[in-house]
Amino acid sequence: MRRKTKRFGAALAAASLFSALLINIQTGDYARAAAAQVEIKEASMNGRIIAQFGSPVIDGRIDEVWEKARPYQPRHSSGNTNASATFRALWDDRALYILAEVKDGQLSTRSGTPYMQDSLEIFLDENNDKTREFGADDLHFRVNIDNVQSVDKGDASRFYTAATKTDDGYVIEARVALKKKPANGTVLGIELQINDAVGEERVGTLNLFDSTGMAWDDTSLFGEIVLVGKNARETSGLNPYDLLNLIKKALSIDYSLYKNPEVVRDAVLQIAADSLLGSTEVTQQQIDEQYASLAEAIGALEMTEEAANEKYFTPLPVEYLAESDQPGTIETLSYETANLDGGKDKKRLHVYLPHGYNASDKGTKYNVLYLMHGGGENEDLLFGGPGENRALKKIIDNMIARGDIEPLIVVTPTFYGGKNDVALFHEELIHDIVPLVESKYNTYANSASLKDLKASRAHRAFGGFSMGSVTTWHLFAKGGLDYFKYYIPLSGDSWALGERSGGTRPEETAKFLAQVVRKSGYKPHDFYIFSATGTQDIAYPNLKPQIEAMKQLDDVFRYSSNLDKGNFYFIEAEGGSHTWYWQNQYIYNILPDLFQGEA
Repeated sequence: MRRKTKRFGAALAAASLFSALLINIQTGDYARAAAAQVEIKEASMNGRIIAQFGSPVIDGRIDEVWEKARPYQPRHSSGNTNASATFRALWDDRALYILAEVKDGQLSTRSGTPYMQDSLEIFLDENNDKTREFGADDLHFRVNIDNVQSVDKGDASRFYTAATKTDDGYVIEARVALKKKPANGTVLGIELQINDAVGEERVGTLNLFDSTGMAWDDTSLFGEIVLVGKNARETSGLNPYDLLNLIKKALSIDYSLYKNPEVVRDAVLQIAADSLLGSTEVTQQQIDEQYASLAEAIGALEMTEEAANEKYFTPLPVEYLAESDQPGTIETLSYETANLDGGKDKKRLHVYLPHGYNASDKGTKYNVLYLMHGGGENEDLLFGGPGENRALKKIIDNMIARGDIEPLIVVTPTFYGGKNDVALFHEELIHDIVPLVESKYNTYANSASLKDLKASRAHRAFGGFSMGSVTTWHLFAKGGLDYFKYYIPLSGDSWALGERSGGTRPEETAKFLAQVVRKSGYKPHDFYIFSATGTQDIAYPNLKPQIEAMKQLDDVFRYSSNLDKGNFYFIEAEGGSHTWYWQNQYIYNILPDLFQGEA
């Protein structure tokens, strides 16, 4: 059933509040502050920029305070771009501020892919530890010329932006809340990038430090920003931005899902009344009290019974990206599989074994999750190899150590090599990979025979991202139900009826998948499908219609987050994009629902 979204008329009051708060931010005597800038020798600034102390108003207009910030031009360009840009940076006790002034005669947001729109990207390594992989302190934010934000890595609530189009381009102001209080001399890792779009394509980029175009995957490519210029007399301006972000969240809630929506409505109206009817001098304490009041109201919302059927996205706690004191291990297995030329290819896969796994303990059995990468990636992407400790491994280590999930085995194969076709990978999976893995490790399969693999299907799951998701749907449609009870298609639709058919022919695809189940003889609680993607993901326009069509066939696909009631749900992450940062979070959300009651 399609629910009509109800919105309250608090937007006008909130907009007035925005203005009231921003007008009252005190910017100080910037001419005097500019004269007190700390001088830094250019010779010492190779690979670095500096940020002066100051709190600009983030409203898309360039305040005087920006005059104290040194301008920097991107050092590297790629592609066929005619755009140019100037960056400036400021900081205060709570945040880092970035100003991008871009000259660009052709502006476009026509592409459905966020990084292929005219936009600013900010990469930040707050600890400046220059790890290859993004850690708990690292972020990757993006905002386009229409002030639409997308988050590839990091907490969106830390990001506040304003964008203004000009006669010859655009201006973007951005604020990134810092987790640690900075001081003079603090050094952060940073990269700034301008994406230049023409029509539906990105024609080039402008980068401050990175010449490789790989900063999105490697924090060691970042440059550095040094925070300077705070003197004893200077204080930070007000911070209304956390409250503004929370109000935006409140205004975006679908209140038809809740029994008591008036608690949030009343909280928003009270904030507006306090700001508009009270003193013209807004203090930080008042803002913080209003934030706490609204957060409490949002937390007090009670869902309707129908809304409770939805599976809602929960952000990954940052501590789950820290190294666990109970780490699992990674092993690599090699095998041969048939190719389309009548010969065989030698391939390999990685196996995650949980902390405490003991090969000689045959009495302890483990469920197995097979997890597939996306297009252009390989078996190394998720875990790397033996001795590596990438993000997904840390997440699973921590989930097991904290008791969120039971210890399990995770296998990362590749669809490349062999028959080299996602539509045929199920043959290799069932006849080569599963027998290899489950006869070597302590699993619920009594042997590698197809009979015993079928008998242990309840202890086996398969999932994947992007083309790995397409692979998941193919497995489901081509005999996988006999061997796998759980399916996790992430950010990819089913191509069972042809390429991208799930998005272009959603009703036909849903009916085809339902008929597969009916013919198999399996009942609704004999299998589970847990799917997810983000609203800024390129897969969203294809996967979402297929999911909606599947919901209509409730004799087969019973939609509910309550696994006692249903066998199928869909997680929709606001702002989620087509990256592993988001897929790892979907996996975090889904893992606790695997293998429930199967011991």
